[in-house]
Amino acid sequence: MNGTFSDACGVAVATLLGIPLVLVPGYALGGLTGILGFRSLAPGDRLLCGALLGIGLLPALDSLLIQAGGVPVAALATGALGLAALRPVARSLRASLDRAALALALLWLGVVAYALIDVDTGTALYRPVTIIDLVKHAALTRAIVEHGLPPVDPFFARPERAGYYYGFYTLTALVDWAGGRLVDGRTAFAGLAFWTGLALLGLIDRLLAATGLVADAAPRLVRRAVLLLLPAGSLDILLVLADRTTSGTWLPVPEWLNEQVLNWPASLVWVPHHVAGALAGWLGLLALAEVADRTRPDRRAEAAAIGVAALAFAACAGLSVWVCLGTASAAGAWMVLLGLERRWRAAARLAVAGLLSPALAAPYLLSVLANRTDGGAPIRFSIRRFGPLDGLVDAPALSALRLILLPLNYYTALGVCAAGALLFWRLVPRREAHGREAGRLLTLCAAASLLLGGFLRSAILNNDLGARVVLLAQVATLVWTVVALTRLSEARRLRIPGLLAALLILGYATTLYGFVGMRAYPASDRPAFARLAGRPDIDRALRAAYAWAGTHLPRDLVLQQSPVPHRVFDFGLYGLQPTGVADAEARLFGAPPDAVASRLADVAPVFRDRLDGAEVRRRAEAAGIGALVVTAQDAPWSSPDSWVWRSPAVYADPLVRILRVQDLRGGSP
Repeated sequence: MNGTFSDACGVAVATLLGIPLVLVPGYALGGLTGILGFRSLAPGDRLLCGALLGIGLLPALDSLLIQAGGVPVAALATGALGLAALRPVARSLRASLDRAALALALLWLGVVAYALIDVDTGTALYRPVTIIDLVKHAALTRAIVEHGLPPVDPFFARPERAGYYYGFYTLTALVDWAGGRLVDGRTAFAGLAFWTGLALLGLIDRLLAATGLVADAAPRLVRRAVLLLLPAGSLDILLVLADRTTSGTWLPVPEWLNEQVLNWPASLVWVPHHVAGALAGWLGLLALAEVADRTRPDRRAEAAAIGVAALAFAACAGLSVWVCLGTASAAGAWMVLLGLERRWRAAARLAVAGLLSPALAAPYLLSVLANRTDGGAPIRFSIRRFGPLDGLVDAPALSALRLILLPLNYYTALGVCAAGALLFWRLVPRREAHGREAGRLLTLCAAASLLLGGFLRSAILNNDLGARVVLLAQVATLVWTVVALTRLSEARRLRIPGLLAALLILGYATTLYGFVGMRAYPASDRPAFARLAGRPDIDRALRAAYAWAGTHLPRDLVLQQSPVPHRVFDFGLYGLQPTGVADAEARLFGAPPDAVASRLADVAPVFRDRLDGAEVRRRAEAAGIGALVVTAQDAPWSSPDSWVWRSPAVYADPLVRILRVQDLRGGSP
């Protein structure tokens, strides 16, 4: 079957499976708890809130269910949870799904598919640049489906399990399992990215309602402002143009020219697990803020708020440890303020939820602590990088300049929403902005995330802390900008000031450029992206080879592709069997760096050098490898007398051969 058609069908099926596995259970939880005024919402708002509750709560519940009974039990239990909500969901869909809503949903689904599926021409396979992260998402999903929780390390075969925040992948694993052969880890991930986008809309709706700042605005005007702002990115398009003048080449990912702050569409296709973490963190805070605003909340409402908040905070920890750090910091500041105001009951509810959440997340937290052996502190002090300053001055002066220009750095990263936030604080008095707890939480979350992202960085591979904790501030500035625009507008017509309009256009340009770059990256003339593009004919052959291996070779057989390139993708995108060592970044899931380096040193020569068959077999067996996946790009391929051709292959085509290690024969070096 053509790869593009297969992927498109898989994404469609995975998206549909999100209805019984995400939307309907989330809707049921809303009906049971009545949280966020769920029962009194309009049908369309209830659907979006149901998506929010599904994305924000189910990762914690499904994690416990998978640990207790496995993926099938968790999928059936999650589906059963939603049975009571089937009729209400159907009624809400009939009442709210007009042509405009359906068109927007299909447009969003098309954007997700564009960013994540392969383009198969029949002779070559062209993959999006998102495979840089998609390999991790697909491989971890596969690991959970095959082995449960905690997941095995999909990048490095070892007895210990992976130490990683796996909350989002419990949802993708359920979709993958339920979809059978129609869905794989990649397409399951795409389906959940779609639903995370709808859940983001649900969060923005609930935040705007909870603050009371748009109560007098027409709902259609508010929705128009939200949809207008959501696609807008940073001002990084200006950095791209400046870089083009100095380097003479185009960088396909504009956010790489600065400390990364992705626009919402890009975040949702690159890292929806971090976006889901922000949704869960905000959901927990909103649940408590709702009852804190009441003069005398009844005990049932208090219990529901505490339970939902505890579950949401536990989910947040499992979805994104970096976003969770920001959420915990904001919650701590809120606790201090509540104590200073002597609002002991509200503070007690926050404290109880905060204490319950680690208990609910205990299996996940213990697995991370037990299975990560990175060594050293995971977080260190560092003033946030500002791309235009790179290479201008030496380290001490560079840090001082970064500190001085940190506000400009964030203004560049947040774009129109930075200007909108400043406009909000000019238009709205602080007393009104903080009139409800949700309004005060917007300020606390923005401050906590910007401070953490400005002065701390994660020390594991990339600075995910700096890039992801800012999601909390992105939510806050988006809400503030929507409020500011509605305050300036008249009747039903949206009015956008000149500066905001210019920044909006630049933000759209950044987003559009990034999405074009997802497919056009082979033409960028950057060596790293040229290597990423690789050989499309071999990529297509590898996809077919791994598909064959998934149905003809034992699932526990360790398959080894060449780890010589800095990044390797096919084993994780298409394979079902484990791999010995992925590539230079195989320590991502907590494997000891020394062990990764040692295995790379043992295995890389098999594909890079011309060894004899006996030596290849010795090295492979020492690494626990059961079969080798060799391509026309590997050095031994070009020698007719090498072990590649002297040994019988269990799978062979003109560009790829799979050889069992036990079948390897001599062959000349």
